[in-house]
Amino acid sequence: MVRAVALIAGTALLWLLTGAASALGFSLWWVVAIVPTLGLLAAPFLLFGVSKERTGPTWGALAAMLVLLPTAYAVPGDWYMRQAGVPTTSIVMSATCTTDRNGRCLYNYTIADVKGEYRDTAEYAPGTRLELVIDPHGIFGPRLAADLESHVFDIVAVGAFAGFAAAAVAAALMGRNGPVGGDGLPVPTGRRAARTAQSRRVLESRPRMKKRPRRT
Repeated sequence: MVRAVALIAGTALLWLLTGAASALGFSLWWVVAIVPTLGLLAAPFLLFGVSKERTGPTWGALAAMLVLLPTAYAVPGDWYMRQAGVPTTSIVMSATCTTDRNGRCLYNYTIADVKGEYRDTAEYAPGTRLELVIDPHGIFGPRLAADLESHVFDIVAVGAFAGFAAAAVAAALMGRNGPVGGDGLPVPTGRRAARTAQSRRVLESRPRMKKRPRRT
């Protein structure tokens, strides 16, 4: 159970680090975010060892992670901006487009009198006025004020993390029974395995009785 709790805590930390990296206000934010992102993707597969080679918890945790990972790019930054952000109204000066693998354009906007780039999939023409919330320290990029009013991603993140935690606890409980053999039954470990091996050696050391041919 200790390994499962440690994995849950480590996953929460990686989720926060991913969110902080993705909220940075410069174009190479993904260079910082890639390491914790890969850590989140690898976390479900660590349950294979915790559960003593049962695959069920791993697949359940992976499904939860595929939902949890996208929220890392929105929720932690939203949390910070709601608490420490400063509302402001500014004007779009220019925009550059970064195309993802699906051909969708992610716009990096330069905002007048605002430090850090504002990123959005919506297209705004130069001169558009935006209601933003900015980081007073200038470390994280600005966010649209309207986006901070929604808590949908917060709810999704809580549900997905609860699913991952449940899979981790299930893996820990399964791990108490030891690994599973080819017949689907738990493989004995520890003292039980030693006793089983000793009994097998005793049986193998006994002389086998030769069968007498039947009289006809």
